[in-house]
Amino acid sequence: MIATRPGAAAHRMYPSTTATFNGDLDYIAIEHAMNGELVTLTPAERIEAARQLDARGMNHAEVGRRVGANRSTVTAWQKNGWKAPVAIQDPDPIDIGGATHGRSGYTKGCRCRKCKDGASAAKRAAKAKAAA
Repeated sequence: MIATRPGAAAHRMYPSTTATFNGDLDYIAIEHAMNGELVTLTPAERIEAARQLDARGMNHAEVGRRVGANRSTVTAWQKNGWKAPVAIQDPDPIDIGGATHGRSGYTKGCRCRKCKDGASAAKRAAKAKAAA
């Protein structure tokens, strides 16, 4: 049985706060990640842990290992001011003048979800047919 007692770690890192929770940040989970312990983090917690580890001079490869991201992701977070990247939303569907959806489930050129899904399904079916 392997056991550790509190304080047995050579150098334990702590978030720079005495609060344990702030909005969507759980500082206890961040502390565990900063010390290399396996923990599930929200995207905001991962970025905060990475920011604090970077501020302590840790290289981005090691920061990424501790927070579950790769080195280039940590570098992108730093370049973005330690903020999560903005998700790109699907554009509004194009008005195709009242055209109805075709027999295959989509109309060429339409970007609505039904047509995009139909186009993907048609592409998969064609690949499967060619492979058979």
